[in-house]
Amino acid sequence: VAQGKFEEAYQVISKSSSLPAVCGRVCPQESQCEGLCVRGIKGEPVAIGRLERFVADWHNAHWQAPAKPESNGHKVAVVGSGPAGLTCAGDLAKLGYEVTIFEALHLAGGVLVYGIPEFRLPKSIVQKEIDGLIALGVKVETNMVIGRSITINELIEEYGFEAVFVGSGAGLPKF
Repeated sequence: VAQGKFEEAYQVISKSSSLPAVCGRVCPQESQCEGLCVRGIKGEPVAIGRLERFVADWHNAHWQAPAKPESNGHKVAVVGSGPAGLTCAGDLAKLGYEVTIFEALHLAGGVLVYGIPEFRLPKSIVQKEIDGLIALGVKVETNMVIGRSITINELIEEYGFEAVFVGSGAGLPKF
């Protein structure tokens, strides 16, 4: 970032953070990364959250659809489109898996859309992350309650999915 290589910085962050535009906004960096930063002993800690948010926003402003990876011939179903489901789908798609996300509600994003207020995490940021997954070849099926609309056994036996990742979330908040 200091060298002005913002896309390269984004690629570095993306190796360990699947949703940098989201994490740069909602993760508690002050008590985690920044709170333990050794630079804070003699001054200000590295503002990693703000840097992550900046490079993710820069990347999104200059976004180009990623190249779709070559298929490895394997199909995986992902149940739930919250942070876990989106991360799983993205990681698998980058490895060439044919991934379909099944979301019970009418919008993909899970808690990122339904649980975090707009001022903290704009819905357009979440949609940009989902658009990136779609560009990688991930299919998103909304209004699909797995267990009611389709069972896990049907996903495997009738739809040909070889594995199912269940990231259904907590359902209800605990305060």
